[in-house]
Amino acid sequence: MKALSFHQPRAEQIILGQKTVDLRSWQTAYRGPLAIHAAATRRDDRCRDLGFTPETLAYGAVIGRVELVEIRLLDAETYVALQPQHRSEAPFPGAPCYGWVFANPERLPEPLPVMGRRRLFEAPIGESTERQESEPAKKPASGQRPASGTGYQAFSAPQPDPTRPFALYTLANEDGSYRVALYQWVNVGQVPQSAATPQAPGALWSVELGGDVLRAVMDHLLAALRANDYKATDLARAVGSEMPFYLGEPSGLRLALILMAVKPLARHDRIEAIGQGIQAMSAEEAYYWFSKCTAGADAVRAQKALRVLLAGE
Repeated sequence: MKALSFHQPRAEQIILGQKTVDLRSWQTAYRGPLAIHAAATRRDDRCRDLGFTPETLAYGAVIGRVELVEIRLLDAETYVALQPQHRSEAPFPGAPCYGWVFANPERLPEPLPVMGRRRLFEAPIGESTERQESEPAKKPASGQRPASGTGYQAFSAPQPDPTRPFALYTLANEDGSYRVALYQWVNVGQVPQSAATPQAPGALWSVELGGDVLRAVMDHLLAALRANDYKATDLARAVGSEMPFYLGEPSGLRLALILMAVKPLARHDRIEAIGQGIQAMSAEEAYYWFSKCTAGADAVRAQKALRVLLAGE
């Protein structure tokens, strides 16, 4: 479905039916269903100014849909006349100024984590995503406590659970999208002397991924979250927070292998082949490749060998 991204609280106002006209300096020939995406970047002061509590809003996710029924070219007079619909306090910005007219707002049962883009973009919205299954809330792990409102928070120093040594963070980008960083944690003070300088306290290594490559492996990432009793919607709520998702070895290890192997790639067919190949590995094979791809001076060479094996690099 076509989607359009808005900073909060504008996205929430649209879904509430409070904002039925959006102002743009460009137009499109498209008319029809439009997914409303809430950008990952937070503007807490702006939310409070408009009467919203920032912590209760969704970020980095599609929160609902509307019908784009009309796009009108506005002049200064019609701009003022439509102020109750577009809700902008700024003076007429000058030509070209288009009013995108929305109707029939509907909220998704749960926010759907999606990386936003500029202008119109495609979002994976359909009947299957609108009927998201209800899952029990995740019991906070060691080092975690529930936040007031939505999402989770971590104490300033993460406390890794030996049974869930992988920590996944969602990091906000300036353009409203987000990237992920996956760490393998050990107890502070137990980092081997041979390990590379950690990028976070107690971390053996890390891998960071964003953009189109992250979108291409999102199914694998969400599967890892679900395997650890998180909900897919928790991903968007955690953007920019200190909260890590703690992952157990079987799922965390395979996700780590996928992120490491696909990071330098661009072709989606090769990315998909690698993801499917790693998921199909036996436990012994996955642990073997993980040990090769994360340790010592030959780690990068091992990652390339894994790409050759699974995608014919």
